[in-house]
Amino acid sequence: MLHHPTDDDLEDLLRDGYRTRHNLTFNLFTRHLLHECPDCGRLVRRAGTLQRAHGYDYSLAFAAAERALADFLARGCPPVAEPAALLACLAALPEGEQLQRVRDDSRFAHPAVVHRLVEESHASRYDSPARMLHLAHMARLAAERCTTTEAGSGPRLSDLLSQSWRQFGNALRVAGRLGEAEEALETAFRFRQEGTGDPKLFASLLDQTASLRIFERRFEEAGDLAEEAGRIYRDLGDCSSLAATLVQRAIPAIYAGEVEAAVRLLNRALPWIDGERDPHLLLAACHNLVRCYIDLGQTEQALSIYTDVQDLYRDLRDPLIVLRAGWQQAQLLRDLGHLGAAQVALLQARQGFAERDLFYEAAVVSLDLAEVYVRLGAGEDLERTVAETVPIFRNLGVDRDALASLLQLRSLADQEKRALELIRFLGFRLERMAERPAAGFLENRGTTVPVDRDRST
Repeated sequence: MLHHPTDDDLEDLLRDGYRTRHNLTFNLFTRHLLHECPDCGRLVRRAGTLQRAHGYDYSLAFAAAERALADFLARGCPPVAEPAALLACLAALPEGEQLQRVRDDSRFAHPAVVHRLVEESHASRYDSPARMLHLAHMARLAAERCTTTEAGSGPRLSDLLSQSWRQFGNALRVAGRLGEAEEALETAFRFRQEGTGDPKLFASLLDQTASLRIFERRFEEAGDLAEEAGRIYRDLGDCSSLAATLVQRAIPAIYAGEVEAAVRLLNRALPWIDGERDPHLLLAACHNLVRCYIDLGQTEQALSIYTDVQDLYRDLRDPLIVLRAGWQQAQLLRDLGHLGAAQVALLQARQGFAERDLFYEAAVVSLDLAEVYVRLGAGEDLERTVAETVPIFRNLGVDRDALASLLQLRSLADQEKRALELIRFLGFRLERMAERPAAGFLENRGTTVPVDRDRST
């Protein structure tokens, strides 16, 4: 999928003198040449012939290109100690002492340690948002103590700082600290401007900002950012990351109610996904496609896909994904008329979300449970569910009108049409609540599975 530059492309770049290493076209072209493309190698050699034949002076341009390429390829000194051993020593200390040790001990000031901390932070994203943030904080502190000697060059040090701030911003987003996440990502973009111009790093920053925009329910911006990242991955020939941006673009489409558009994006992504190499991405695409078909009322299609991916759910076992899978299964059972089984699955899902203080999810699951009891005509169960849901609504800070509507639901077990209309109204009010960043919801809300991959390295 790599695009070969034309004679005119090369001429334009050379005449510009490669004034900036942040020219994305230049950096994509450089990466293309590093793949040892014979056709483009001949194109560059022909530029030397043009210089001699027409008297063009490309010396400054080539010198600038060589400097930028040298910065990009520079390697620093090896680490003083093995990163895994250093982090094993850290793990025995309280978190506060871990932070102080990273600040004080120069052995941690090395790119290899920073990259290891970023990787471990990213790996914690489903299990423990708090640990994810702590590790990202340490990665940032370690990067800030690095020097050009360890990094290899000033621009590579800036890339390292950008990567560490990017992960810190992403961890803040997952923790629901949206304002701080915005500031951290802005810092990451600033460091990137001083770096090598690595297009993959730029695309990863666009990715993470798109995730933040989804979290903030700024869906149009999220889609635009993911699309821009996708164009870079396409030019790099990175099919897997391109597929990830398609899945990422589908999530804001789902939340914006553009479900058919989301189905098209997900079906475009699936052929590009290598399930063995990236099972999380395959699961995210299939899981969200099931969500789409549930929303469209195409239950049989949703059930077929859900059945096909059961092995993935069993193999990955990420706690939040498992909870969302159980919730999705309950919705399928409900829509297929298996109300007793749906009740059991919804009770388990609500308990799991409540235990993790994911009150938005717990509230919406409670409404799904109320719908099951209305369809069963189970008045006592409905009353109990409403009573259990009131404190969840209060935790979310819903207004008095919404609480009054919830309490009204208790007496509507024998009025199915009115009860279902009230449940839909309450669901809409919760959606409006989710637009308030101060609510601090973790990860993407609802039954979607987020695309949260580290594609910068």
